[in-house]
Amino acid sequence: MLAPLPTPASAPRGEPSLALPRSFWKDFSQRHWDREPAVFKQPFAQHFFTGQEIYEAFLEAALRMRRGEYTTPLRFFIEHEDGPDGLPHYGMVLFPAPYLPTREDGDLPNYLARLDKLLGGKRFGLVLNRAQGFHWNHWLQATTFLSGLYASAGVPLGSNDSSIFLGNYRYTPFGIHKDNSHVFNFVVEGTKRYSLWPYEALSGRDEVPKGVSLIDKPCSILLRDKQEEAELLSRASFLEASAGDVTYWPVSYWHRAEPTEGMSLSISLGVSFSAPYFTADAPPHEWPGRLRPTEMPSRRAWQVPASVRSALRQRGQRKALLSAERESTADWVRLLTCGALNGAPPEAQETPLSPDEWIRAHPERPIVCVPLPDKQLLVSAIGRSSTLPGSPLLRRRLERLVSSLNLGKPLSVSALEQAFFSRLPSRAFSRASFRALLDDLVRWRAVQRCPAPGRKSR
Repeated sequence: MLAPLPTPASAPRGEPSLALPRSFWKDFSQRHWDREPAVFKQPFAQHFFTGQEIYEAFLEAALRMRRGEYTTPLRFFIEHEDGPDGLPHYGMVLFPAPYLPTREDGDLPNYLARLDKLLGGKRFGLVLNRAQGFHWNHWLQATTFLSGLYASAGVPLGSNDSSIFLGNYRYTPFGIHKDNSHVFNFVVEGTKRYSLWPYEALSGRDEVPKGVSLIDKPCSILLRDKQEEAELLSRASFLEASAGDVTYWPVSYWHRAEPTEGMSLSISLGVSFSAPYFTADAPPHEWPGRLRPTEMPSRRAWQVPASVRSALRQRGQRKALLSAERESTADWVRLLTCGALNGAPPEAQETPLSPDEWIRAHPERPIVCVPLPDKQLLVSAIGRSSTLPGSPLLRRRLERLVSSLNLGKPLSVSALEQAFFSRLPSRAFSRASFRALLDDLVRWRAVQRCPAPGRKSR
């Protein structure tokens, strides 16, 4: 049975952070990044992922799936031992509702106990992609960890993603494969053992397409039998990690999880320099592979980086293409305000603000204003956005509002509203729209309620 990790009695309050010191990233960049696999033994003193947080992320994803909102981020595999080649095979359950967590389970151990009875002891694997979109703490942990990588290697602009792997499966359900991402794997509970091969070791196999390099592309290896498996494993290198450890392998490496004792729980954080997922529908042209950390959203006046603007301008100036440019610009801004992760964290469940309340933004997670074609303005934060009228007068008011919030100081809702509408023509923007924007920022977690200066929070 999988037990939750203990929480240290001295764990500090506040937001969880997995930021590592510059010395770690300097050594990592020189020795391992895009070079060779590595394992780092318990590099975090605090704020590591917990089993309960991961259970809550699974539960949120399961609730959305049951409502029909999501069908692909959650995959459930059942292991079968009767493969004709002597290897186990895995069947993916297309409608896994009975096998997913429910509120009645309460926690991860209870869920696993129910699942064991339901499966009659069969081995299983549960995979949640875009996990940062299902738990606020998970998004914070992922972005704070990646901040050090961004500072040392630049900001990858592909479909960067966090995936949770839970189960007692013996092998990765989708076999030996490679991704289009560099991978950091965090072991939360149990032990993980990975077999790894450099790209050249397996690129000559028949099932690997010829005439094109897949060194940074996804691909899978098809094993015929146990004899072939043994031959490949004899040429592999191995990484083994326990709870609290982090492993890394470059985008070029083939890999597979190997058998270990009991249940395991781990998180794979992939970073990719390929084109972001939303560019798939755009005309083929060059997209920037990475940005400098200084080009990411900041609390000062910020604009979409020049390399992104240049790519967007290639779409042309006709009206239909301007609309496409507007949508693509919004996609890019949401990606960048989300820390270059593929998916925003879940919205906060908050009541509308009242005029006598106070709010403050986090100075390290800035709100941005970006002009769009056809005199519109995009207000965006933490992977979400709202499109507003962008007349010159209203744009100046909105930029001033955002600039005030980005200072990170407590601000009165009523004072913000009064300053915003001072000498503003009544038809330029309604007070209801202003309050709706502030409520959006609260739901996006870009601003939070706070006590008035001089008052202590209850």
